[in-house]
Amino acid sequence: MIDTPSLFTIFRVFLGLGLTSFGGPVAHIGYFRRCFVDQRKWITPMAFQSLFALCQMLPGPSSSQLGFALGLRWGGLAGGCLAFIGFTLPSAIIMIGSGYGLVHFGADLGQLIDALKLVTAAVVLHAVIGMARGFAGGMVTSLLALVMMSVVLYLNIPFLHPLFILLAGLIGMLILPIDHKDINSPASAAPLRPFRSLIWLWGFVGIGAALLFMGHAHPDRFWFALSQFYLAGSLVFGGGHVVLPLLQASVVETELVSLADFLAGYGMAQVIPGPLFTFGGFLGTVMGSNNGMGAIWFGIITMLMLFLPSFLLVLGVMPFWEGWMQSRRFQAAMAGINAAVVGLLAAVLIDPVLVSAIHNYIDVAVVGAGCIVLLSGRVNTGIVVLGLVAVGWLI
Repeated sequence: MIDTPSLFTIFRVFLGLGLTSFGGPVAHIGYFRRCFVDQRKWITPMAFQSLFALCQMLPGPSSSQLGFALGLRWGGLAGGCLAFIGFTLPSAIIMIGSGYGLVHFGADLGQLIDALKLVTAAVVLHAVIGMARGFAGGMVTSLLALVMMSVVLYLNIPFLHPLFILLAGLIGMLILPIDHKDINSPASAAPLRPFRSLIWLWGFVGIGAALLFMGHAHPDRFWFALSQFYLAGSLVFGGGHVVLPLLQASVVETELVSLADFLAGYGMAQVIPGPLFTFGGFLGTVMGSNNGMGAIWFGIITMLMLFLPSFLLVLGVMPFWEGWMQSRRFQAAMAGINAAVVGLLAAVLIDPVLVSAIHNYIDVAVVGAGCIVLLSGRVNTGIVVLGLVAVGWLI
């Protein structure tokens, strides 16, 4: 029997992850699995795999959705919200503070970003290796992962990724062996009810329609930004990297944010701990720069609008999903889906992570050494990250 954590413990553990989870959504999944499945044993591997697959199939930030879903499973809506706040708070403070500093003090983020790219590469490489061991260890699953990686790198069309993942699930359903496991241990501390899920789904549609109406009826930057950020959070598959073109079209092409500021904030978001979607807080702060301290509140609101639709979808779909996972064929499909996701994450590791971080043999040696130390598990992750930052700064 696995104990259910208290609400305070949920917040405390996710806050620790928010302070140390470098590397973007690829690495975050590995952090979550090691923390909750391997170390604390708060959830079974099959249950974690089920929630992970759900978050990959829905639009939005996959790692933040997974954290919210885990908190939801253990502590109901309060647990989900506390998990989100804990995991997001450190990066939100950094990004909103960076946006405020960039506008009011002309802060230069370039040197720090270059140093942290090596950290990102090492951490993501470590996470992909861990995920491959867990989800792509067999002949069929490893082949699915390799095919998915090749297709993603060759086509580079993010909006087709869910289609490829579903195709891998169909292949898994047809040819993978069925291994029935109980995903309901431990049970949710506050079980979700399907009829309430429909309310959340209607809320997802209703809020989006209301914001689009307000953005059209009152075309000032506040309502326009809220409607566009909510729309981006509703449509993007693949996490923070894929949201870039949608947000660029919304704020750069409409001249709400300069291209230089946009790229500086996005570079910063990729190398700090926590979710990449806090980039929305940076953009909101820059857009609200004429309002003094009001810019910070504008950043908070726009950031929350980017996250909100994905959480409403989790609340709406999660109860039905856990019911579907009782089917053995569906479990086999999830095995195929997770193998494809490993391939997707490996493709992201290659481009843009390694492509942007590796420039010479010294960079290769630093990233490789950092990954080896992380794999050993003998050194605290925070110490490894600080060491890599120092080395990256020196070289």
